[in-house]
Amino acid sequence: MGIQDLLRFLKPFVEYIHIQKYAGKRVGIDAYSWLHKGAYSCSMNLCLYPGSEKASRYLEYFMHRINLLRHYNVTPVVVFDGGDIPCKSATSNERQRRREANLSLAKENLKQGNVNAAHDYFQKSVCITPSVAYPLIQILRSEGVEFVVAPYEADAQLAYLSTLEEEQGGISAVITEDSDLMAYNCPAVIFKMDRYGKGEEILLDKVFTSVLCGLSFRHFDKKLFTGMCVLAGCDFLPSVPGIGIKRAYTYVSKYRNLDRVLSMLKYEKSSQMPEDYFKSFREAITVFHHARIYDPDTKSLKPMKPLPVELIQSLENDLDFLGPEVPPSIASAIAEGRIDPITMVAFDYFPATKFHVDTVKTDASDHPPRPKVQMVLKQQSCFTIFAAQKTEHEKITDSLDGRMYSTEAAALEKLIAPPKLPQKEVIEVDREKIPDNNPFKRKMIELSSERKLSTSEQVSGVTNISELDDTACATPDSQKSVGSKPAKNAKH
Repeated sequence: MGIQDLLRFLKPFVEYIHIQKYAGKRVGIDAYSWLHKGAYSCSMNLCLYPGSEKASRYLEYFMHRINLLRHYNVTPVVVFDGGDIPCKSATSNERQRRREANLSLAKENLKQGNVNAAHDYFQKSVCITPSVAYPLIQILRSEGVEFVVAPYEADAQLAYLSTLEEEQGGISAVITEDSDLMAYNCPAVIFKMDRYGKGEEILLDKVFTSVLCGLSFRHFDKKLFTGMCVLAGCDFLPSVPGIGIKRAYTYVSKYRNLDRVLSMLKYEKSSQMPEDYFKSFREAITVFHHARIYDPDTKSLKPMKPLPVELIQSLENDLDFLGPEVPPSIASAIAEGRIDPITMVAFDYFPATKFHVDTVKTDASDHPPRPKVQMVLKQQSCFTIFAAQKTEHEKITDSLDGRMYSTEAAALEKLIAPPKLPQKEVIEVDREKIPDNNPFKRKMIELSSERKLSTSEQVSGVTNISELDDTACATPDSQKSVGSKPAKNAKH
């Protein structure tokens, strides 16, 4: 994920900090990076029993870090990934293939009693999807934590927010595990933040102005830096064989012009370069500088930076690789977390029991004692930073005014009458086929028994949707919890 070996290459510019450095500031969170790390603790349950209570431990991991930030007076702004971007399809397909292969290996090793090997493969097979992220959106809403779902890449949305003043809803830094944030030219990025709030900070200005360990970017600008990252290989374009981050740096620092770099690369590596490499290279650079993001002011999509006319002409007016255009009402519904950004199905129509979480424990022994946070998830579509007084029916009526967009009408139709979801497969466990030396035997039998509970018993613990106030964004009780700060008024 990200630019291979980039963080190791930039090691001389790393400063070890504590998150308290950003006290009083707004800091962006790459949601999927924390969700992936949190999922490691419950990977087997997420893969085999995604609806079980034990599969929700990743939420505890996430909310612990959110409360850690708030403890140090840092305002978290959580950004989720959205839909799939076309130019990343090859990478996404390959990752999905590897996850499926790892899941098969995990099941096989578990069947044979190789618990440690199975555990490792389960961790590698976990897939974070919008449906996995949705319970977190519910918790963030009830806790008054700001969030937004990006139309496509969360990295682009975070980089855009980094360009805004905090008074305009901007952020001072980004917490992530993805080195792509550097290629997006994000000014301040914090990597590898641990449970105590310690992390590794890289400031882009420091990279451009310092000479450390013989490494200098003084003759680089942001476009050249991004070009170096693309040459080294990224999610949008694999590198040419033999070209890693060091070789990419050497080319760019020597020629200081991406066209000249590509010319020399063609001369030296012509037999190893794909025929469409130059076109794909330009598209990757364009994504890192002009990706489509959500603008909360206009409630619509726009480029992260305006697209120059010359660039549009060079791309022959074909910008589909940035992701399809989305009508404003659909874009805002995605941003507010009301619909799945991939399937365009309203989240409220997912079975309530799938997202039931009784409690999320956010206390920890590694920072000042905080009582446990009791949370009641609600299925109402109310949001912290995108609060509105209109009912869902009124929103749909407004968005269909004049039926200006055929795609908009089609997507909104799913909000009104979403397709019936297929019956969820229930995995039964044959006790006789589980080896006696498998320590997961008891756990698997218990989870299998939990699956056999009646629907009425499972639903009993979930808040009734009809009892919620249609016009309220959040009740006073849902906006506070013992041991966490009162929700602040959301910024638009």
